[in-house]
Parts: sequence; C-alpha cells; structure tokens
Amino acid sequence: MDILKTSSAEAFVSTAVQTIIEAIIEAQNGGKTATVGLSGGSTPKPVYEKLSLEKTIDWKRVTFFLLDERYVPTGHSDSNTKMIRETLLKNSAADAAFLFPDTTLPLEDCVADYDAKISARYPDLVILGMGPDGHIASLFPPVSPDAFGPASVIHTTTDSFAVRDRISVTFPVLEAAVKRVFLITGAEKYALLQKMQDGNQDASLFPASTLMDEKTTWIIG
Repeated sequence: MDILKTSSAEAFVSTAVQTIIEAIIEAQNGGKTATVGLSGGSTPKPVYEKLSLEKTIDWKRVTFFLLDERYVPTGHSDSNTKMIRETLLKNSAADAAFLFPDTTLPLEDCVADYDAKISARYPDLVILGMGPDGHIASLFPPVSPDAFGPASVIHTTTDSFAVRDRISVTFPVLEAAVKRVFLITGAEKYALLQKMQDGNQDASLFPASTLMDEKTTWIIG
C-alpha cells in the first residue's frame, strides 16, 4: 500500500490525475478497454475536471461506472451521475462510455438493473473517497452483512448525509479491482487512515480496512 502526501491543493490534483492516467493507460495495453469505477462527492471534482482534458488516453476505450449513487433523479443537485457528466464526461473524455443506476426505476428494480449491468465487469481501477465516519462508496458503518456479497450492488441507507436511500457496489467489486486510488483531504480523514494502519481493521466499522493491500494507493491532500 502506498501513501502519497501532497503539500497543496494543486499538488493533490496533479498527483491524483497522473496516478489515474498511468493506471488507465496500463489497463489499455494490448488494445483493451479500461473499466474504471468512480466515486462522487466534492473531493474528486477538481481531479475529474483536469482529467477530462487529458489527450494521451484513448477515451473511446474507457468505460466508467459509478461506485455509488443517491436515489434521486439524474438532474438532481445531489446526483453523482450529474456531477460526473458535468466534471468528467466532457472535453477529451466525452468519448468515454458511462454506466450508472437508472433512478427512474423503482428502488428495488434500480438496484437489480444496475447489478445486472456491472456484475460481469472486473474493474481495472476504482477511485474512492472516505467519509469522516469511515464510509466508502455508500457502505456506511456499521456495514450490513450484504455488503460482503454475493450481489455486486445493494441498497443502503444513511441518516447522516444528503439523501437517505443509496445504491452502492459491494466489497467484492472493490476487492476485484486491479488498482485502487483513495482521494482524501483534511486532518480528520488522515487520522482515520492512521487508526486503520494501527490495527483498527473491523471491516464493519472501518470499511476501507479491507482494501489496505498492495493494490491500493492513498493520495492525501
């Protein structure tokens, strides 16, 4: 596991973008399509904005998918789909494919439909954040048993953040990724990472602890 601490907001963004570019280009070796899981939230926005301008990637051979979504219409201000379209799927990256939950469907159907869309996909890269409570994607502590599979997608809930009903991938999807990049900012989240390094690795309370292996890079702002 690598931990890259950056000294400024600009360095955080540039380090993240370069790490993501390298992972995508490596995944495309031999003419393959890179499959990349995306997180929402505010932290990755400037990273996605800069990444969208990158011209060294063959964007027609990139498929993005959401690691989690709020159960709201795609035009809603809290929609991760909306955020991704506005920050990443433009400029050079407009040619990439994008899979996301169909929130026009009833909630249970939305979950089942998205599970069918992504369950056969093995991510080359997942881009993750971590909340101050330790949640990743929309897997909130204490994490429910169904987050450990066998389904690839589940319905989760939170009363601590915007929009109670969520759609989230499960641990097997995150564990299957060839590479993972965590983007976190602030002393509170860094302290949480240090707690996990010190042995607080109950997966139900510290979900990211299941992903602390050689495939994971933490970029700290």
